[in-house]
Amino acid sequence: MENRNPRYLVLAIFILILSITVSAGAQKAASSSKPQQQKPPTPELAGKTQPVPSTGSPDKVVIKVADHKVTQGEIDFLISNLNPQAKQQISAEGRRPLGEEYVKVLLLSHRAESEHLENSPEVRNRIELQRTQMLAQAEYEKMSNEVKVSPDEVGKYYTEHHPDFETAQVLEFVVRKKPEGAKEGTPGFPAEEAKAKADAMRKALATGEDAKKVSKDFAVTNVVMIDAEPRTIRRGQLLPALDKSAFELKDGEVSMPLETPQAIVFLQIVGHHTAEQKDVTTDIENRIRQQKLDEEMADLRKKTDVWLDDDYFKGPAAPAAPGTPQAPVPPSAPKP
Repeated sequence: MENRNPRYLVLAIFILILSITVSAGAQKAASSSKPQQQKPPTPELAGKTQPVPSTGSPDKVVIKVADHKVTQGEIDFLISNLNPQAKQQISAEGRRPLGEEYVKVLLLSHRAESEHLENSPEVRNRIELQRTQMLAQAEYEKMSNEVKVSPDEVGKYYTEHHPDFETAQVLEFVVRKKPEGAKEGTPGFPAEEAKAKADAMRKALATGEDAKKVSKDFAVTNVVMIDAEPRTIRRGQLLPALDKSAFELKDGEVSMPLETPQAIVFLQIVGHHTAEQKDVTTDIENRIRQQKLDEEMADLRKKTDVWLDDDYFKGPAAPAAPGTPQAPVPPSAPKP
C-alpha cells in the first residue's frame, strides 16, 4: 500500500507525543526523588549537550512498520528539529526511546489512514493549518537569513541608541505595609510606621552608613527586605520613577521613596556602566535584522490585497462606566 501520510503530519504528531513523554518522565523522576533546587540548563550547556552524531548512510532503513520504511536520514532530521530538552533526553538515554515513540506515531497514523480520518473535515483543517504554518515559518527563516547588517549600520545604531546599553547597579530597599483591617499576623508595618522606617533607613544611607550595616540594623523577615548584593538593571526594568532615579542619580545617592499600596520602595545607586559596542554587536545586529524584517512584512502586506472583517475582528468592548445601568437580560423561553 502506498504511504499517503504527509511527512509534516507525522513530524507534528511525533513531537507532540515525545513532548508528553519527556514531561511525564520528568514528573516521575521528580516524584521518586527528594526535592532539589536545580537551575535550568544555560543556553551554553544546552548547546553542548547534543545527541551522539549518527554514522552510516542516511539511506539506511532503521524502522519498519508494515510497509512503511523510515531511513536514518529521516530520523536524524527529526532529531535536528527537536527542542533542546528533548535532545538532552536523547543524549542521556540514547535513541531507543525515540525509536519506540516514532513506532507509536506510525502505528497511529497507519490506523488513522485505514479509518480514512484524513477525510474528516476537522483533520483536513488541522493538516492545512500545519502546512500553512510550516510554509510561513520556512519563508520567514529564509527572509531572515537574507537580511544583511553591515558594520556601519551597527555603529550608527549604537551611537543613536547609546542609552539603551547603559546599566545601573542598585540596591533595592522595600518596607512592606500592612493593609488596613488586615488579619492578625499579616506581614507589614502600619502605614505611618512603614514611612518612619523608610525615612530612617534613607537618612542612615545618606549620611554614609554602609548598606550592609543598614540591612543588619533594619531588616525584618518578610517586612523589610534589602538586596544582599547590588543587582544590574537596564533601562525600563523598574517602575518609571525608580528607573529614572537609577540612571539620573550619581553613584552612592539614594532615590526618593516610591510609595505603593503594598510597600515603600527606594534605591541606593551603586554604580553605572555602558557596554562597549563590541560587547553588544550581536544584540544590535538582531535588533536591526528584526526592524528590516518588520519593514519587509509591512511592504509585503502593502503590495498584497488584504482584508479583515472589522465587525468580526473588532477589539474588546469598552468597560461600562461605574453606575451605568446594564441592559436587562431577556427571560428564557418556557420549556414545553
